[in-house]
Amino acid sequence: MPVLSDLISSPAIWDVIQRVLGAPDFKKQLYSAVLGPSGRLLDFGCADGHIADVFLRYEYYGLDQDPRAIKRAAEVFRAHANMHFLCADIRTRPFSEGYFDQVLFAGTIHHLDERQLSDVLVEMQRLLKPGGTIHIVEPVRQASDGWQPRLLRWLDRGRHPRSLRQIKEAVQATNGLEPGIATLHRPYGALIQDCDFVHLPVRKVE
Repeated sequence: MPVLSDLISSPAIWDVIQRVLGAPDFKKQLYSAVLGPSGRLLDFGCADGHIADVFLRYEYYGLDQDPRAIKRAAEVFRAHANMHFLCADIRTRPFSEGYFDQVLFAGTIHHLDERQLSDVLVEMQRLLKPGGTIHIVEPVRQASDGWQPRLLRWLDRGRHPRSLRQIKEAVQATNGLEPGIATLHRPYGALIQDCDFVHLPVRKVE
């Protein structure tokens, strides 16, 4: 259904869908709870910045490959000198080594195939300062998943849902990264109930 796919891919339309489902409130609460208090933060796959107001205390860099989403985000936050938005592929190395204190890797893994995920983790390891943290926040595939989480993932166009075990295996296969203790979080319970979201902190080690 290319027409529906095109509509969903519109930043404005996807923003409305997220708000109807209650996603922004859930994400803001979760990110505020798990992220460090300050520093330079990379938000990988920031979309149109619909929840970026929760990051105003950071030197923030939102990265996405959708030029329409980045344009929308930059317009919304143009008055904030600490909020930066860049349209680029992280694999082209748009930032210098050790530039970030932490990376938010949220709601994106299910869009990446095995090679892409491996390449992205390698680059995130390079971008982090020693001791820095990647915060993986991702809906995780579970045996109990019903039609509701499956529908949401279809709407989100994610073709590579993974279990927590599979995510950990990808991290452990990346030199210089060490996974921490994962926690599961019940999602926003608005019109449709999604599956649990995992937060997996991943530290850069020497």
